[in-house]
Amino acid sequence: MDELITTSEKAKQENILVVDDDTLLLDTLNKGLSLRGYQCRTVVSGDIALELLSKDFFDIMVIDVVLPGVSGFELATKAKKIRPDMIIIIMTGFIDEFSYDNAMEAGASDFIKKPFNVKELIARIEHAKRHQSLHDISLHDELTGLYNRRGFFSLAEHMLKKAKRQQDGLFILYSDLDDLKGINDNLGHQQGDWALIDAANILKETFRDSDIIARIGGDEFVVMPIETKGDNLENVVNRLQEAIKIDNTKSKREYKLSISIGTAYFDPWSPCTTDELLSQADKSMYEQKRSKQTA
Repeated sequence: MDELITTSEKAKQENILVVDDDTLLLDTLNKGLSLRGYQCRTVVSGDIALELLSKDFFDIMVIDVVLPGVSGFELATKAKKIRPDMIIIIMTGFIDEFSYDNAMEAGASDFIKKPFNVKELIARIEHAKRHQSLHDISLHDELTGLYNRRGFFSLAEHMLKKAKRQQDGLFILYSDLDDLKGINDNLGHQQGDWALIDAANILKETFRDSDIIARIGGDEFVVMPIETKGDNLENVVNRLQEAIKIDNTKSKREYKLSISIGTAYFDPWSPCTTDELLSQADKSMYEQKRSKQTA
């Protein structure tokens, strides 16, 4: 009982979705995981799992490689698009035919060989959680919680490859917090940090959760991609500037936040690197900054 309580406290009511067409295994895992404090749901196919993912939140997903209809690898890939932060463990009884590389490419954090017991599965889950936590820390900016430069480049490279493959163009937004040096010099670095945090929060509130929002330099932020369907690029930029104006009217800061904004377009028919795309957006941003200074 003590072991169950301890594990239960670790689980903190995490939600697990188990997908397998073996109903006996599903029943065993459901009982074992539930006894250890996890909220467990079980389904027998990938289609049902995808339907559940579109409506409910799961922290962890355990998937068999061989499923009726959509395969385990296909399910993992689709599930990651719906819930990018979800931990995925792949189960397989065919270890000789199992491709670890395919599992990782599909978004899995780890795999487990059948047969196994609940204790072994939990150990795999805990290992995957620790690994993901360290990975997330390495990709995020400590001050703002946004992606850092490393995190941005890691995700952007993947997004540009996908855009090229699907022949989909995309826009990025590059912004620079105006006069951060002046804030630091006149009011102190703590106020400068708060200015960066406020700017990051405005970006998070203005753009979608699915967008990559990153702080890639001291006062430099980038958003990728910008959604412009049904909306033009100018409206997107104006919406961000309006969000800053509204924040300035509500804030009790001794200064007003101001940012300069540039944009760039990735053309899948004439592709460029992430560095080249950032360079284009950076030039566009500095044009706006210079126009502010001469106005």
